[in-house]
Amino acid sequence: MSDIATGSDLLWIARGHWEIFIATYLFLGGLSGGAYLTSVVSSELFRPRARGPDEIFACEETSRWGAIVGVLAIAVGGVALLSHLGAPLRALTFPVLFSNFGSWLVIGTWFIVLFALFVTIEAFWLLFGEEHAGSEGLSYVPRWIVARIDDALPLPEGWSIVAALDWLADRLRPTGRARRAVHAVGSVAAVGVIVYTALLLTDVSVVPLWDRQYLPIVFLMSGPSTGISAALLGTVASGGGLSRTNHLFCLADDALIAVETVTLVGLLVALSSGGPAAEQSYELLLSGAYFPHFAVGVLALGLVVPFGLSMTMTGLVRFTDVEHRWGSAFTGGFALKYVLVLAGGFLLRYALLFGAVKQPLGVP
Repeated sequence: MSDIATGSDLLWIARGHWEIFIATYLFLGGLSGGAYLTSVVSSELFRPRARGPDEIFACEETSRWGAIVGVLAIAVGGVALLSHLGAPLRALTFPVLFSNFGSWLVIGTWFIVLFALFVTIEAFWLLFGEEHAGSEGLSYVPRWIVARIDDALPLPEGWSIVAALDWLADRLRPTGRARRAVHAVGSVAAVGVIVYTALLLTDVSVVPLWDRQYLPIVFLMSGPSTGISAALLGTVASGGGLSRTNHLFCLADDALIAVETVTLVGLLVALSSGGPAAEQSYELLLSGAYFPHFAVGVLALGLVVPFGLSMTMTGLVRFTDVEHRWGSAFTGGFALKYVLVLAGGFLLRYALLFGAVKQPLGVP
């Protein structure tokens, strides 16, 4: 079935020329948008209500990790996407050549450019400025790296890259409504990056697996879920595993996982009786070549186990006092949940690409 083959009365078409780079881009694109949304929610909703130094620390670490992860993911994802192109440098001409705004490819490109700008600026504002001088936290690693570069360069006495960046950040960083407006526009771009790839795939109407009714919802849930997991994995590593911030984001992630699971079940039900190509994809995912990736990696280890683990820990935190006595175990449990969600998010894109089967042609 991987090449053109004839059955009794059907002509099967080759499934395509997908490479792992595209699955990597689909994963990192959704993750980057979700991480930025996590950063914005932590800054706008959780940080103003935080009480006590530990909770404030957890909120600020989550904001910074979300922005840093967003920058790294969109940068690496962009390289993965360009590496798939025959002439990657032509992508630089997109402002001139990409003018068909009826295409999700063009719309998505502009979403990526706009989002990359906003998430980079957000990370800059959260890492530099007078208020961040001398601050502690694992998320300040990029600032520490710039400081080490500062020390290594033969700059004139009194000159400092970190000081210059602090000065620039303080003068460019908006406050109040202007900052919220920046977050709002950046969030729109983030959602666009998360979902446009699903809409682009669903334009290929001959692939039943890329169902227009289900796939955008799956991506819209999985992107923020992986973004939360990546950002909160940083917060846990920074020592905020037992914070209220982590608990709230973990519950939000559980809700996303629940909706994503129900949507995937709906997609599988539709595939099971959707015609020859749909049934081929159904078999590939649940009993064929991609059973380990989808049934085990996505459904079991990427959705069911993290949800069950999170619900168990949430119940113990809510109704017992074991969290602080077994702090290390809970911290490890949260870290394990987030790692499983991230692995499942990548395998989801992989299975959706490689398990896609085109509708066969009828042979007269």
